[in-house]
Amino acid sequence: MSSSPKVDCHDCRYFRSRPYEARIEGCYLEKNMPSKQKMACLDEQQLPGKHEKINLRGDCPDFQARPKRASLWKRLLAIGA
Repeated sequence: MSSSPKVDCHDCRYFRSRPYEARIEGCYLEKNMPSKQKMACLDEQQLPGKHEKINLRGDCPDFQARPKRASLWKRLLAIGA
């Protein structure tokens, strides 16, 4: 029986952490959120899912790796600096 690899919430695209990405640290996948808002201006009122509880055994079914960031050089070229 093969075990699935352990995943870390901090590497998931749905995880947001404070203070820069979100007010409250947690899982911002819509189906895991107890309170979500449709309008972007009400984004501060959203309540994320508890990532410790969702990924208790390290086998989160909704895990998706964060996309790789482009290099600094490519980001500077993209803005025309």
